Amino acid sequence: MVILKIIAAGIIAGIVANVTGYLITGRLFHAYQAKTPNTWRQAESWADYLYAAAIRIAGCVGIGLLYAAIGTRFPALSDSAISRGVIFGSVLWALTILPVVLEVSLFVNWHRGFVAGLLLDWVLVCILASVAAAVGISWGGP
Repeated sequence: MVILKIIAAGIIAGIVANVTGYLITGRLFHAYQAKTPNTWRQAESWADYLYAAAIRIAGCVGIGLLYAAIGTRFPALSDSAISRGVIFGSVLWALTILPVVLEVSLFVNWHRGFVAGLLLDWVLVCILASVAAAVGISWGGP
């Protein structure tokens, strides 16, 4: 039953991460995309947005499963499930997303403002998914 808690927590985190992603990348930092017009596809469809949302939800479920597999082995990080989730998500982001986005941004025509927004967006994805998994696992019951 723990696996169902993790999957449910990942789906909820994925939905929240889609909302925060829209607010950060789609609104707050969207103007920076216009500064690199040759980087982006000319046409986007609702199908593209649905695929992106599904990928983000799947990513959150995967982060939750990773937290369950290795994040729970280090309870000394903190007594609070929320703190453990924030620490795990931050470390995961720093080891995976941060170097990939920074390296790609050296070669892809992205504005620095867009890169900053992308990094902020994905640190929230990692933290939301990890906190959701930590809280989901720590709730009582089987």
